[in-house]
Amino acid sequence: MNTSKLSSLRWLVLLFLAWGLSACGVLQPGPRSIDLSEAKLAAMIGDRFPFNSRYLELFDVVLDRPQVRLIPAENRIGTAMGYNIGASLLGMRPVQGQLDLSYSLRFEPTDQTVRLTQVRVERFDVPGVPPALSSRANRLGGLLAEELLNDFVIHRLKPEDLQAVQGWGYQPGALQVVPGGLRLQLDPVQRR
Repeated sequence: MNTSKLSSLRWLVLLFLAWGLSACGVLQPGPRSIDLSEAKLAAMIGDRFPFNSRYLELFDVVLDRPQVRLIPAENRIGTAMGYNIGASLLGMRPVQGQLDLSYSLRFEPTDQTVRLTQVRVERFDVPGVPPALSSRANRLGGLLAEELLNDFVIHRLKPEDLQAVQGWGYQPGALQVVPGGLRLQLDPVQRR
C-alpha cells in the first residue's frame, strides 16, 4: 500500500475513533445527566416511610403511605401522605389525617445525600376539629410538617456510585423534576 493511502486510512481511523469517543462523551466537555423514572423516585421516597419523630419532646409524629406526583413546571414534587400525631404526656389522644406537601430536591455533597428543600404544606386536614379552630390547627400542623421535613434525607448515594461518576470526570449537580421523573445533572470536575 502506498504512503498516501496509508496516511488517508490513518486519518479515517482517527476521525472514526474521535467520533466514537465524542459520542461516548469522552471528548465533549460540559454537563451530562442521569434520569430517574417517576416509579423509581416514588420507590426511593417510599423506602423512607413510615417516618417516626418526636417533636419538642412532646409530640410523637408518624407519617406514612406517601403518594408521589411530579410538578415539572415548578421543579417540585408533590407528596400526599397520612399522619398520626399523639402527645401522651399531655393526655392528648392521637389525631390522624391527611397531609399534602410539595418540595424541591437538592444534592448535599458533604454527606452524599439527596434532601428535601423548600418544603411547603399545601393541605393539612385535621378531622373532627371545630370550624372555628380549623384554620389554626391547619397552620400549626403545616408549620410542624415543614420544620420536620425540611432537609429530610430521602436517599444516600453509595460510595461506588460516586467513584464511578468521579472516574468519568464528573460530580453530582442540580436535580430537576422533568416529565416522567427526575434528572440529576452531572457537572465536569474542575481541574486545578
